[in-house]
Amino acid sequence: MKNNTYKVGIVGITGITGNKLYNFLFRHPKISDGYLFSETEQGKFFYSKGKFTNNKILPVFDKTTYEICCNDVDIIFLCLPHTVSMKFVNEIYNFSNGKQIPKIIDLSGDFRIKNVSLYEKFYTIKHSCPELITKFVYGLTEIYKPQIIQSQFIANPGCFPTTVILGLAPLIMKQQIEINEIIIDSKSGYSGGGKKLVMEYEGYGGNNTYAYNAFGTHRHIPEIEEQLNFLYSKNKKTLKEIKIIFTPYVVPQYSGMYTTIYLNTNSVLSCEELIDIYTDFYKTELFIRILPINTLPQTKNVINTNYCEIGFAKEQNSPYWIKIFVAIDNLIKGAVGQAVQNMNLMFGIEENCGLE
Repeated sequence: MKNNTYKVGIVGITGITGNKLYNFLFRHPKISDGYLFSETEQGKFFYSKGKFTNNKILPVFDKTTYEICCNDVDIIFLCLPHTVSMKFVNEIYNFSNGKQIPKIIDLSGDFRIKNVSLYEKFYTIKHSCPELITKFVYGLTEIYKPQIIQSQFIANPGCFPTTVILGLAPLIMKQQIEINEIIIDSKSGYSGGGKKLVMEYEGYGGNNTYAYNAFGTHRHIPEIEEQLNFLYSKNKKTLKEIKIIFTPYVVPQYSGMYTTIYLNTNSVLSCEELIDIYTDFYKTELFIRILPINTLPQTKNVINTNYCEIGFAKEQNSPYWIKIFVAIDNLIKGAVGQAVQNMNLMFGIEENCGLE
């Protein structure tokens, strides 16, 4: 650190999230310099293409250059595929003997789920360093801010869980309200599937909407359920295991995510009451917008921002059911924007620095 600025490392620079993160970090006023790492592009020079580029050109190192990571970087962002991040973390941890190691924010799913057996079931692989999972704080900024401020390692949430948990937390944690059923439909821009899906999707014209992993096998299900149960247990006296029905979709737009949550409770709550509950819960949060009565989120309002919009609706024939609508940019609030938000907290920087 020099003059209150920091050096960053991005491991996995060539993917969609790596490229997007590169543009955020190298415009950030508190980032002085950094290193880029890739398994396939080492020895080349990297620059970003498209909108919102920062015009900075940097060399690319092999991702196994652990000396740089441990000795000349303040924080590392892992933009690696699921099941690959944990191997990198294990290797750098062993290289440093767990002593001289920078802060880490992992954007994969490898450290999000604290129940190792559930991780191994849904990701169909044995976790390479289960003993390190508890060292990672779940990085949903608005929910775990005190823990993030004190943390060394962050497991950045998935984009679908970000919408679901932000959309449910105020009611899950309210003592007087019991949850009976949760049904979730989530629609993501096709960039959420990574570089390979983007190429395939755009290759055949991109005019397609479809559900996927709709048979209870989606990897975000244990992440969402585990977090909802953590939150439920904080304020509730009764023991109850929360389960969800979850269907994700791909829709024909590059970015943006729209989640609809159908929630059955033991209380009849009006939209006005819901707005009051959520406004109070998120009253200090910079990036949460609770919409007024009869107003619902739209992805056009949040794309290319770190904001999350939440709105509500009711049906007269179903008084105990609530419809909660949540919109974010899946690549920003659902990925790199939230990662930068977490980095700011970890270093004591203003939370919205580099994000407005």
